[in-house]
Amino acid sequence: MSIHELAARSGVPGRRIRYYIAEGLLPPPRGRGRAAHYGPEHLERLAEIQALRNQRLGLDEIRQRLQRYTDSAKSPADGSLWRHWELRPGVLLMARADLGEPELQRVEALANIARQLLGDAGQEGERRSDGRSAR
Repeated sequence: MSIHELAARSGVPGRRIRYYIAEGLLPPPRGRGRAAHYGPEHLERLAEIQALRNQRLGLDEIRQRLQRYTDSAKSPADGSLWRHWELRPGVLLMARADLGEPELQRVEALANIARQLLGDAGQEGERRSDGRSAR
């Protein structure tokens, strides 16, 4: 379906749909420009976003809740072409969803290691490129 059809079906204006895509709340369409195609997974995700907005949650909280759902899925339930893991706020690891299960398990392990490394870096205090503390 086109963005206009998605907007009509979901009740979410096209401009807001584009904003959600830019913010990472909604996966991008398949194709670009006039060939952009949105599927039922986009409609479902918009319904989830709207339900969370109705709870008066901010976009950061919505993003975290949607991310937890994506991280916990063994396969991409939203039909997207990419799996992604949020390592810390603003840091994503992405892999093609059509990778084999052994490869996706290795990426999952990599994400866990990266989270630990990023968490340790945050606890030690930020370091400059010359190895000195940023403080």
